[in-house]
Amino acid sequence: MSTTSPTTGLEPRRTEAVSGLFDALLEFSRSVRARGSDWATLSDDLSRGDLVTLGVVGVHDAIRPGHIAAKLGVDPSVVSRQLAGLHRLGLVARGTDPADRRAELISLTPAGHERLREARRTMCAALGERLDHWDVEQVVQATAVVEDLGRRLHDPLVRPLPTTHAAVKERP
Repeated sequence: MSTTSPTTGLEPRRTEAVSGLFDALLEFSRSVRARGSDWATLSDDLSRGDLVTLGVVGVHDAIRPGHIAAKLGVDPSVVSRQLAGLHRLGLVARGTDPADRRAELISLTPAGHERLREARRTMCAALGERLDHWDVEQVVQATAVVEDLGRRLHDPLVRPLPTTHAAVKERP
């Protein structure tokens, strides 16, 4: 018979495993942020945020600024500032949405496509170097796990999180 935790509703072994994953994700996030210096070597005039914004625009033929903000989980004013700078650099084009003439659509210019390709090439080379001890199958497996995790983290919670600070407790 398995017992469940009254606070998490999970079996103790699963609670421990999820707690370990949470800690690993925090460390992963810190590692990615710490590698921010890698982004700086890509360009003198683009920030990590600029490159991420270019990446979102690059996935779409044309996208509204509000949709970019929603995809990035940031305030629209942040995207507005980034787009202004990217437009000044000639990396994005601003157009009118034919479906709603009041709305703006953003797309990459040829220079934006090239800058994004160059940044991606450089970052993938750096990642490949860091993972040179993994075989191809491990890279494929890690990709599948990270993709699934990303999708699941976007899913809404079945039950809302507690809203008090008491919900944050020390790990056993």
